[in-house]
Amino acid sequence: MDKRIFKNYVDDEIIVSYGEAKSVPTENKIKMAGILDREFNFNLLGKPEYEHSQFPKFLKDLESQVPENFCLYPFIHLQIDPDGRARPCCKYKVGDSDWQQDVPKLPDVTIEDLWNQPELQKLRGQFLRNERPSGCHACWDEEKAGMMSMRKMYDNGGKLHPNSTFFHHIPRQSPKSLDLKLSNLCNLKCRICTPFLSSQWIKEHKDLKISDPNIIKMYTENSREKFSADSSNAEILKKWAKNIDHLEFYGGEPLMQQEHDIILNIINDFGNPDITNIWYNSNATICDEEFFLLWKNFREVTISLSVDDIGPRFEYQRMNAKWDEVVSNIDKFKLLTKKYNVNLFFRIYITVGIHNVYYLDEILEYVKNNFKLPIVFNLVHYPNHYSLVNFPNFVKSQIENKLRSIDTTDVEFVDWSPSIDNIIKYMYDREYDPLELEKFFKFTQQHDVYRNQSFKETFNEVYELLKLYDDNDILK
Repeated sequence: MDKRIFKNYVDDEIIVSYGEAKSVPTENKIKMAGILDREFNFNLLGKPEYEHSQFPKFLKDLESQVPENFCLYPFIHLQIDPDGRARPCCKYKVGDSDWQQDVPKLPDVTIEDLWNQPELQKLRGQFLRNERPSGCHACWDEEKAGMMSMRKMYDNGGKLHPNSTFFHHIPRQSPKSLDLKLSNLCNLKCRICTPFLSSQWIKEHKDLKISDPNIIKMYTENSREKFSADSSNAEILKKWAKNIDHLEFYGGEPLMQQEHDIILNIINDFGNPDITNIWYNSNATICDEEFFLLWKNFREVTISLSVDDIGPRFEYQRMNAKWDEVVSNIDKFKLLTKKYNVNLFFRIYITVGIHNVYYLDEILEYVKNNFKLPIVFNLVHYPNHYSLVNFPNFVKSQIENKLRSIDTTDVEFVDWSPSIDNIIKYMYDREYDPLELEKFFKFTQQHDVYRNQSFKETFNEVYELLKLYDDNDILK
């Protein structure tokens, strides 16, 4: 593979600008098309007798040239995880712990090294060859269930804007969007989370001897913010800033992280905040006015508030959070948005798994009548023992009946959210794994004792459905 396809384009004088205000010259498009034809057997230039003046005609047929399995994310997006490694998106190799070894990580390398690492180079080539990389199984699984996967969510895999795909994004030297999980610093320890993404989980894993000392050490290192450890990262981000139009901050809890403020200030000073969107996933336990001063210059801010349930069930699933405080904070967010005139949008982000799927009717009703905000469903992929696929078939049928009784007529969903039908189809996608269900029983009981909680009392209806399959009587 000719690695020039993915870097050194300024030196080769093929691509001169990625900014919206400037277009790629036709001559540079021709050179780029020639490289893609030669390396990946595209037919962008058409017949051998092709002439320069005819090139615009070929652009009309570009959509058919975009590979069916193509994904834009490796070409435009960089996610940095709490341990300092990078991925093309949050779904890539989800749950694959082996991949955490032997890859470049901050602070040992720079963010530019992460962008140009062999893992991402290989992945880009796979998508250009119309392959289905195994590390992207989460998207393939969701698409099989009829859902709008992340791959399709971004420009339908590149087919909606093939001109930009081939001549702006594929030869890009730096990302246009960043997903920054700057550390695992968090104030909650949610049941569907792990110490990898929440510092609050570390002591519990250590006390219960779930993880060995080396893994505990890695989790502890994840609490350290690494972007600022090398001053060259700030300089690289300043260089990238003009071409960045999208930022995502996830956790840990992003509103607790100091580097979040540093990065927003760099984009504000060296980028184009007026055309830059920011997305957050926040646990809704923190709402400070200082953030609204940071946000006011940006084009649009969207905050997904992670509210997976209501009342005591919410507090069970999101340990350390207080339901009444979260409700109060959501009202506060709305008031401060008006006060500071920030172009800020909220949505309720419901991650659906074994704990809460039975209660979706109650959750939707509450959100509709009280928060009055649009809803996004997300599905638990990892930890796998909390996934809907691990319900036994009899339980799945009971869950399905409950879900099909939900009237969503007056419920507002974000347009790309999975539907109730998608959730049902995903649930039936695989036969349940008795070993994973046994793991669910084991970990539920273990953490219930440690936290002085009770799955049986808090989720009694689900407990009654599952106890028939608890051969060792773990859930008491």
